[in-house]
Amino acid sequence: MKLGFIGCGVISTAHLEGLQQLKNEGKKMFDLTAVCDLRQDRAEAFAVEVEKRLGKRPEVYTDYRRMLEEGRLDAVSVLLDHDLHHTVAEDCFAAGVHVQMQKPLAISPSFGRKMLADAKKYGKVMTISEPSVLGADNVAMARAVREGIIGSVYLIMDYATVTLGRKYFAGTAWRHMKGRAGAGWINDHGVHRTHFFTEVNGPIKEVFSYKEIFEKELSDGETIIRPSGEDTSVTVFRFENGGLGHWMCSTAAHGERTGGVWIYGSKGCFRPGKHAALEDGSIIPMSEIIERFAPDTVQNPFAHSYVELWEAITDHKEPISSGERGLEALCVVFAALESATIGQPINVQDIINGKMHAYEDSVIEEMKSFKK
Repeated sequence: MKLGFIGCGVISTAHLEGLQQLKNEGKKMFDLTAVCDLRQDRAEAFAVEVEKRLGKRPEVYTDYRRMLEEGRLDAVSVLLDHDLHHTVAEDCFAAGVHVQMQKPLAISPSFGRKMLADAKKYGKVMTISEPSVLGADNVAMARAVREGIIGSVYLIMDYATVTLGRKYFAGTAWRHMKGRAGAGWINDHGVHRTHFFTEVNGPIKEVFSYKEIFEKELSDGETIIRPSGEDTSVTVFRFENGGLGHWMCSTAAHGERTGGVWIYGSKGCFRPGKHAALEDGSIIPMSEIIERFAPDTVQNPFAHSYVELWEAITDHKEPISSGERGLEALCVVFAALESATIGQPINVQDIINGKMHAYEDSVIEEMKSFKK
């Protein structure tokens, strides 16, 4: 099947590496025949890299609509700013093209719901490229926990702080503006975590959160911005099965960063990417867990995302990282943001069905102001 990339920024290299791994393992499924970016120089440079890694140079476009008209594509991977996801996805569906969307699904839940409706309307597949639940490590971990390797899950703790020195995250100012990114790092990074939480331990029922913008100005050395997206959030949540969670993320740390995930159950602790430590003192390394629970899953999460896309199109197989699961992850993030906005615990289902939307309203208001 013919594949196109819409967007040739930093994340596109990770996707290309995934396709390269599939090729190297004899699992090549898609032919990357077209790439598109508003900057022709960036698209051309990326096409050169595609040829180097995959052996064939794709066609280069600067207008994705023209690529959809001329490319005879079966699927596209959309690698764009969050506020563009819903518009581009609908154009792709209308052109008869399946979509893999780089996380998050959308800038906010209402647009995510629209994307799911559009996929259904046009009869097309939409998957999410969500590396936190894909690849052998993550698939094995989730299966092992769900099958009781550490017993019933009581508590998940996730801490992530980065030291930016008051600069832009990933060198991109737009990620700090909620009218472009949906929120601060709690959305851009946060959907990784919320998708992971729900994959490991099922739906999250209720959320309470605080959020703040501590860094009032950021700069890349040339341009100064005043962020509207949160740089710090502290959240607690309850799963439907009774388990609890504590989640903290910040891009406003100084001096020292931190990061770590602990999954505690009635029989032990799981450290993602490391091991399971059981109450009898035994340690099960990830290599053994992968061999037991995901021996046939490709290692690279981005490679796995294309396996999922292929199987969803050809075999109608339900993907781990489906559009529906992507919406659920996004809604947990917005439940936290809603809670911090109104100062009350929020039922995640009220975000999923659109009943609560005070924070989302502020996102949409800022989106509209950018387009004036």
